[in-house]
Amino acid sequence: GGMNASTLSAIIEEWGGLIQTGPFGSQLHQHDYAEEGIPVVMPKDIRSGRVDESGIARIPENKARQLSRHFLKAGSVVFPRRGEISKCAYIDEEQAGFLCGTGCIKIEPPEDTLRSRFLFYYLGLRQSVEWLERNAVGTTMLNLNTKIIGGLKVPLLPPKKQDEIVDILSAYDDLIENNRRRIELLEQAA
Repeated sequence: GGMNASTLSAIIEEWGGLIQTGPFGSQLHQHDYAEEGIPVVMPKDIRSGRVDESGIARIPENKARQLSRHFLKAGSVVFPRRGEISKCAYIDEEQAGFLCGTGCIKIEPPEDTLRSRFLFYYLGLRQSVEWLERNAVGTTMLNLNTKIIGGLKVPLLPPKKQDEIVDILSAYDDLIENNRRRIELLEQAA
């Protein structure tokens, strides 16, 4: 039969979860940043599906606690709000507790209905990226908001099916990651 698809907003309204913009710029100032503390995810840190921690900014724990609704958890998917809206990152256990920065939006799908890992892969598809780019606001700089992202149609497959797809795609990701490491090692050796 026809595949059951629904918008992200409708899924979240019915089963829970959220789509939320990072803190206002006025809530985080340059002087809040510190050497040590809680990492704050900015668009520049989103690289090949992950948050790259090498150049990440941090804020003290007490400041982060004031912005606690912006904490990321395992399974959060983070997006840039403007500019390179075609990239997103999946947050795993290791990066849970990082903060969603001002320039980003986080999605936390209702895991029982829509697996976050499946959503992450789905958002990486060319058709999803093209839809977001067509619906984003602005000409020189593309801007996304929670309403636009919420309008994206997502196929609602049975969770078991989602898990199967995720397993296959993760295996490919691991292969790619291993190859990337090998290439790096070879380059160092050379």
